[in-house]
Amino acid sequence: MDDMQKMRRRLRDRDTKEEQLGMYTRGRMRSSLRTNADHDEEEEEDREEDDEEEEDEEDDDEDGEDEEEENQRRYDFRQRKTVVRYQAPQDENKHVLCCFPCFSCRCLPMNLVKEDLLGIHKDRMKIGASLADVDPMQIDRTVRFESIGGLSRHISALKEMVVFPLLYPEVFERFKIQPPSLSNLLSTNASGCKGCLFYGPPGTGKTLVARALANECSQGERRVSFFMRKGADCLSKWVGESERQLRLLFDQAYQMRPSIIFFDEIDGLAPVRSSRQDQIHSSIVSTLLALMDGLDARGEVVVIGATNRLDSIDPALRRPGRFDREFLFGLPDREARKDILKIHTRQWTPPPSDTFLEELADKCVGYCGADIKAVCSEAALCALRRRYPQIYSSSQKLVLDINSIAITNKDFMSAMSKMVPASQRAVVSPAKALIPAIRPLLSAALQDILHTVRRVFPHAEQGLKRKKEQDVACGVSEDDLMFSDDEESEVHSNGQTSHSQLKTPVAKGQLNLNRSVLSHPTSYRPRLLLEGRPGSGQSSHLAPAVLHTLEKFTVYTLDMAVLFGASATAPEETCAQIFVEAKRTSPSILYIPHIGQWWETVGPALRATFLSLLSSIPAFAPILLLATCSLQYDQLSMEVQELFRVEYGEVFHVQVPTTRERRNFFEDLILNQAAKAPTSKKKAVLHALEVLPVAPPPPPRKLTEEEIQRLEEQEEDTLRELRLFLRDVTNRLSQDKRFKAFTKPVDLEEVPDYAEVIKKPMDLSTVLSKVDLHRYGTVKEFRQDVDLIWQNALEYNPDRDPSDRQIRHRACALKDTVHAIIRDELDEDFEKICEEIQVSRSTRGEWCVHVCVHAYKAGPTAAVTPNRSVRRITRALKNAVLQQQMIDVDKALQILDQETPPLVVDSDKLKELLERVVTKTEGYEVYKLEKLYALLCQSIYRHRRDYNKTALIKLEQEIEDFC
Repeated sequence: MDDMQKMRRRLRDRDTKEEQLGMYTRGRMRSSLRTNADHDEEEEEDREEDDEEEEDEEDDDEDGEDEEEENQRRYDFRQRKTVVRYQAPQDENKHVLCCFPCFSCRCLPMNLVKEDLLGIHKDRMKIGASLADVDPMQIDRTVRFESIGGLSRHISALKEMVVFPLLYPEVFERFKIQPPSLSNLLSTNASGCKGCLFYGPPGTGKTLVARALANECSQGERRVSFFMRKGADCLSKWVGESERQLRLLFDQAYQMRPSIIFFDEIDGLAPVRSSRQDQIHSSIVSTLLALMDGLDARGEVVVIGATNRLDSIDPALRRPGRFDREFLFGLPDREARKDILKIHTRQWTPPPSDTFLEELADKCVGYCGADIKAVCSEAALCALRRRYPQIYSSSQKLVLDINSIAITNKDFMSAMSKMVPASQRAVVSPAKALIPAIRPLLSAALQDILHTVRRVFPHAEQGLKRKKEQDVACGVSEDDLMFSDDEESEVHSNGQTSHSQLKTPVAKGQLNLNRSVLSHPTSYRPRLLLEGRPGSGQSSHLAPAVLHTLEKFTVYTLDMAVLFGASATAPEETCAQIFVEAKRTSPSILYIPHIGQWWETVGPALRATFLSLLSSIPAFAPILLLATCSLQYDQLSMEVQELFRVEYGEVFHVQVPTTRERRNFFEDLILNQAAKAPTSKKKAVLHALEVLPVAPPPPPRKLTEEEIQRLEEQEEDTLRELRLFLRDVTNRLSQDKRFKAFTKPVDLEEVPDYAEVIKKPMDLSTVLSKVDLHRYGTVKEFRQDVDLIWQNALEYNPDRDPSDRQIRHRACALKDTVHAIIRDELDEDFEKICEEIQVSRSTRGEWCVHVCVHAYKAGPTAAVTPNRSVRRITRALKNAVLQQQMIDVDKALQILDQETPPLVVDSDKLKELLERVVTKTEGYEVYKLEKLYALLCQSIYRHRRDYNKTALIKLEQEIEDFC
């Protein structure tokens, strides 16, 4: 055998040895195996050539070489066959590509589990088809239609499409009809995949309705598979991969029919195709169009899309056969906001009153459903912050009395001040309610304007209703319930009716498409102009308040900032787009503030475009043109006067505030706010001085029987591997001739005094018996018994004669050998797992100690509300307060020791001051009254901490200087 073959053989022996030594190391050799993975094929070929060459060598030479190598080699463990040991699960890289089983699990519908689809998966495996690499979203199973507020019409339509055909199939069978849009869920021979489109501003409940629909479809004997995908999930950087994933998704939905595919943010998947767009993305859109309504019949598959950018979707998708219905998810109105608030606060104890929710709904104009939910959450945090400020300075969990946390209206006001509605973050809405300070001044004028709006624009009656009429059929429109069975005759196949006379032309074979004036309001080119003196509040307060009241209608602003703010488009083009959107979303409102200035500033091209577009609106179209101006009506240009006619009641003159309105405006400020005592800080100081005890650890979660069984099986598998390892180490030590003296118990006949000197005898056979009897739960216990053998050998054999020294040397070698084997062959994580199992089995009982291993003493579960009286500050309490870093104790004591002085207020002087203000402001416009109001507020704010309010009487000089 040449040197090269010897070297290769040594390399093979070394690899075999490393493989045997690494049997229990699990993760240590993985990095080296990955590094050498690329050279496996070359090494395999070399080994085959070496084996062929070695077979030709003589047996004597091989035996000689083996003996020579064995003599030169140091002591090592005996060679063993490689055994695949138990390995604890480790964290793997989440970014690596998954195999086919991972794909299969990821493409499951959300409302079904894998056990329900074993047959389908087997069929898919047989044909060798893979599934799209898409992560499904986890949905909340508790979200139902009952947990959605303000979308009763949408829910009713979805029930007609999905739920009713499953619950009442006899109705559809009798009339031989199919539910609209989603009819192919029940039809086995449907010609294509149909669906509906959800569109609207962000946070209005599009995805929430889809999740509720998924849970509703999972009821009953016949389930509807629900696939939920984000629009960009199917996109891939590889050419053709996106189209392939779309086809596989539709194929999977067809295999599991009836099914629904929901695309969230579908504008990212199917945008508008143009010449400037790359052909790859256009191919994706074409593939989606063909899959939804192509030559291939894919019945019982429905597609639902959601987007907040309807103009970005390809127009080919918005036709019958693909998206049959389009649902507009607009901002919730007053009643819808109240319903959403009820849903988010119904679990509170006590729940808010209906009166409070109505007032809060009035103030949340422009808030979507997500904004209202965030306001409720922030209000709860504000209440927690106000009641327990200590928790923000402590890193430990403290004991709280949750019953003492009360959410007030101030918490909601604070939460709303921190919130910016999603609809107003990009574009500020012109609609806003009258602020409480200005309400006494302009509330009467606002009511007069709303009365005029009702007369000019009858459709506004729907937006001015304060309460919805509660019908028996919730979510059914009023038009569907306008007539009774007595007004319409039942139509029979023979042309006869059930009544003696024909009351409608339907029975005669005629179709009446005339518009009923009893069921729909009629308005002819509704327009309204608010004019008055400059600063009367028609543009700053009244017009926004009118738009706030008419919140059900979409408002489009045509001011100069909107027309000239878009640099990419011309003002004429922007104006034309606004008119198109107003027609599409009618009834709607076109709002032009300061129309006099607007008409003089814009060019003749824009004025001609505006007049042309305004005249193109149908005469009976419900589109209100609302405008304001700071000039008298006679001072406007003739073209503007032609738009708003006085004889038709389309011009409203805003008067200056009356004496009564001015008195109501200043009365609360001068008589109440100026005479209010300073706010006491003692209550807040008492809350800050309250020392909260540290909460005990939470009780561990109780495991179910299935979890306990699975945990016990996992622990038993780990302990079995431990016993295999310990048994293997013990056998290797017993076969070593050096440790023959420690393999059996000491013979007491040979050494009678051994039992008197050694109190705890131990040997390898006893160790092996304890392994078989499951006495070792960790390697530490095994190591202690081996150390006991070493200690007994040293204690009974003193260092006197050579035989005793030899036993001592072998005992030390036994100890070092065991420690070396454990260190080299045993993984540290495996030892930690065994220790955790030992602690778990000793302390678990009925509870899972993996959640909380250490036992704890039960403590109080609620904090005691402190007494409202002044507490005696002891040294221990002071140290505790300083430790929690809540408040300076010395400063708190000063606040608590302060005596509250009496409040000195001259009510007669304040009443005289009020009358003087009302008299001096005769004929003032709104903006002057607001300026004087701000001046008085500043003076009152400067004296807010004074208990003697006589200094406020000096405001008379400031009023005289202002007026």
